[in-house]
Amino acid sequence: MRGAVKAMTALLVLSGTLVAGVGTASADTCLTGAVDARYAQLGGTFGRLGAVTGCEQPTADGRFATFQRGAVYWSPASGAWDVSGSFRDLWAATGWENGFLHYPVSGEVGTRAGGVFQNYQGGTLYWSPASAAHSVSGEFLRLYGSLGHENGFLGYPTSQEVPIRDGGVFQLFQGGVAYWSPASGAHTVSGSFRDLYARLGHENGCLRYPTSQELPARDGGVYQRFQGGVAYWSPITGAHALCGAILDAYASTGYENGSLGYPVTDEHDVPGGRRVDFQRGYVEWSAATGARVNQPVAAVVPVPAPPTTTPPPPPPPAPSGVYYRNCDEARAAGAAPIRAGQPGYRPALDRDGDGIACE
Repeated sequence: MRGAVKAMTALLVLSGTLVAGVGTASADTCLTGAVDARYAQLGGTFGRLGAVTGCEQPTADGRFATFQRGAVYWSPASGAWDVSGSFRDLWAATGWENGFLHYPVSGEVGTRAGGVFQNYQGGTLYWSPASAAHSVSGEFLRLYGSLGHENGFLGYPTSQEVPIRDGGVFQLFQGGVAYWSPASGAHTVSGSFRDLYARLGHENGCLRYPTSQELPARDGGVYQRFQGGVAYWSPITGAHALCGAILDAYASTGYENGSLGYPVTDEHDVPGGRRVDFQRGYVEWSAATGARVNQPVAAVVPVPAPPTTTPPPPPPPAPSGVYYRNCDEARAAGAAPIRAGQPGYRPALDRDGDGIACE
C-alpha cells in the first residue's frame, strides 16, 4: 500500500500537483538528504512548515524545497535550515541566497522582549513585536555585537541600511543610529548626542561622520569625536558641539579640563562673528580676529555649590546587567525614577545621593 501511495504521489508531483492528503508521501517522493532531514526534524507535514508545495530543486550552489509556511535551503557550506514568515519575506527582498545574506546557517532563535533572530552567512536577521524584521550585516554587525546585540543600549534594528553622502550608510535602532563611511568606520550616535547631531544636520552638518564611540570625561560627562568636531555632554550643561576654529581655541585651553569647563551653548551668531559660551567664559570668532578666548570674572553658568551637609554614601548599583549612560536614556526607556537596588540604578545617576536616581 505504501508503495502504491508513493507511486501515486510521484505521478501527481510530475504533473505539477501536490495533494494535501498525501503530504508525507509527497515528502518521501520530493525530498532527499539534508532537506528531507530538516523537514522531518520540524515535524514534517504536521510541523511548522506544513505540507510540501514545491519539490526539492537545485540552486546555483545548493538545493531548496518549499512548503505551505516556508522553505528549507541547503548548501554544502551552510547545511539545511528553514526560513519562514517575516524573515522569508525580508530574505526574498534582499535577493534570497544570491543577495548579501547568502544562505541561512541557523534556525530562528528566541531572544529578549519576545524577539527572534536568525543567522545567515552574510549577516543576521532580527525581529521583535516592536521593531519588525530587519537585517544587520558587515561592519554594523561587528559593531552591534561589540555593544551586546539586541541586549545592548541599541536594542533591535528598526530599519535597513540607508545610503547617504560620501559613500556612507546609516541604520536606525531602537536606542540610536549606526553610521559608517569609508573614512570614518562604524560608530553609533545615541541619547542626547543623537538629538544634538540631528539638530546640527546629521552627517551633512559641521560634525560630519562620527569617528569614535562615546568616551568618559570629567564630572560625569562624556564626549564623542566626529570628523568635523567634538560633541560634549555633562549633567550640568547638556549636549553641545564644537567645530572648526572655536574647537581649536578650546583645545588650547585644555578642553573640558581647562579653564573654560564644558560648553553651555551651541555655536551661534553674534555681531560680526560666531560664539560659544562655556561654564567659565566664551570663545568668539570673527574674520578679522579669528577665534579668541574670553574669560569674564563671573562665570557664564556657575557651578552649583556643594551641599551643606554630607549625604550618606549611596548603596552600590544592583547587579542587573541594565545600564543607562544618563538619565535621558533611563527616561526614554520608561525606567525613571530608579531606586537603589532596581535594575539600572548606579550612584552616578543619583546626583543628590538620596537613593533615587533620575528623579
